[in-house]
Amino acid sequence: MTRMHTAHKPRTIGFCAVLAAGLLFADSSPAQSPDQEPAAGAVPALTVFGPGEKFTFNITYGPISAGEATLEILDVIDFHGRRCYQIESKANSNRFFSSFYKVRDRILSYIDVETLQSRYFFKRLREGDYKKTVEVIFDQDNEKVVYADGEELPTARGVQDVLSAFYYVRNLDLEVGREFSVPAHSSRKTYDLKVLIHGRETVEVAAGTFNCFVVEPMIEGDGLFKHEGKLTLYITDDKSRIPVMIKTKVPVGTIDVELKEFRLGQPLSPRP
Repeated sequence: MTRMHTAHKPRTIGFCAVLAAGLLFADSSPAQSPDQEPAAGAVPALTVFGPGEKFTFNITYGPISAGEATLEILDVIDFHGRRCYQIESKANSNRFFSSFYKVRDRILSYIDVETLQSRYFFKRLREGDYKKTVEVIFDQDNEKVVYADGEELPTARGVQDVLSAFYYVRNLDLEVGREFSVPAHSSRKTYDLKVLIHGRETVEVAAGTFNCFVVEPMIEGDGLFKHEGKLTLYITDDKSRIPVMIKTKVPVGTIDVELKEFRLGQPLSPRP
């Protein structure tokens, strides 16, 4: 198998690791549609997720089983005086796939319990001979991000990282035909994350059969199975907003992420 290139080019991607093979980040900001709805201001009174939630996914590259990915809310912690969800995403290639392209990726995001905004982001990518580590503090009060190397960059109000953006979108009022715009920051750039709700489909995976919204996200960055292509995300249309499947078309084939098993968490009490 040919090694995926690491040059920075525009890509359509999925919400972070839900994905694991869905941590396909892009490097150019998507254009914002004039009828797109801003989503940064509205914070739901009750979140659809909570501590203890865990999703496990199978990753396939074409007909080949490539590995496994997980998304998990580990705990609620104190970070600089703010209560935050500690969320982890991991992607690991299996023994066969690792023989020619080894993947060991980990992402952490601390999401403010009250505002659902990112407070901290950590990414460690190990993909073949490609290695990258990123650590960022999201200073929401001063509308800036601070990188581990000391660089400070201005950001928009309510900005999200690539993982927190997925959890934020799960809480939006999803309806077929709607579009949302969420401010996001990745690869030292702030941009509008565009989310399109195309329709509904019934999806069958190892974890069961689910009625889902069909969602197309666009995002920025660099990550697992870097490529150009189209990505479609399937999220249940019930109150839990479970990520069920990601289908990604790329120039050299397809990458699919399907829910294998899951455990729902306990949403925290409604915010006042």
